[in-house]
Amino acid sequence: MSASVGLIVTGKCEQKGLCDSLARVFPEVRFELLDRVESFTSADVRELPEAAGSGTTLDKFAASLVAAVEEEPPDLVVAIDDLELVNAPHPELVASRVRDAVHAHLARHTWTSEATRDKVTQRVRERCSFHLLAPMIEAYFFAEPEALVRAGAGRPSQVDASSIDLEAFVTGDPDFLNHPDVAHKQSPKRKSWAIPLPERARHPKHYLRFLCDPTNPYTDRYVETKGGAEALRKLDWARVFAHTERVRLARSLFEDIADRLGVPHPFPGQGHPATADFKNARVLRNL
Repeated sequence: MSASVGLIVTGKCEQKGLCDSLARVFPEVRFELLDRVESFTSADVRELPEAAGSGTTLDKFAASLVAAVEEEPPDLVVAIDDLELVNAPHPELVASRVRDAVHAHLARHTWTSEATRDKVTQRVRERCSFHLLAPMIEAYFFAEPEALVRAGAGRPSQVDASSIDLEAFVTGDPDFLNHPDVAHKQSPKRKSWAIPLPERARHPKHYLRFLCDPTNPYTDRYVETKGGAEALRKLDWARVFAHTERVRLARSLFEDIADRLGVPHPFPGQGHPATADFKNARVLRNL
């Protein structure tokens, strides 16, 4: 029987395309979407309460991860969230908050017995991990021009993936950056890609939206569940990982899968210490 990996994601693009994308790199592995939960990284994690209760977004995120291994768990369960620009300066803090939330959930959850608690706690330690995509999944599309076309871009990108770390995404495209700021007019249903600077220059999803329709700052031509998922399904990860010292958070994800399943690491290089500290992990496999 083939090895199995269950995914818990927060993004619509990942929900539709990540299993197929990872299966192209690990064809011997069966990837399954377990759950799509609400992201907790849209807000600065420094502002989250230290002693959270069972009702916060982060608590629910942790509970979903633990629940995945309570009964007949896959060989590996990976929970994935975008880092987002607001948390870009402190990925280690994001990871530590997840570790603390999982630890707290294991402690306060109502278990049928202490033996069950111990069994699930051990499963979490051996089979569960948390990973970040930085600042969001669309950043990696810029390593492959064809991926941007699959996503719906009709205009070529001005981002040179060979000269930057895509996890520190930035574009200098003057047409994108010089468009008047219309963020103050946006509605919850129609968000504009013309957000204020400097965040606009660092936002890969908004830049992709611009490339799909540069004339309309409220464009909806980029659809995560369609173009985004198609770009992700066929993404050439070898081009994403072309520089061994870059894209360390995403590389940690692939390192984790390979390590847990005992297969060669497809893209050797340096993982990120926030999510690749396998030797010192205390609660999850990598945290």
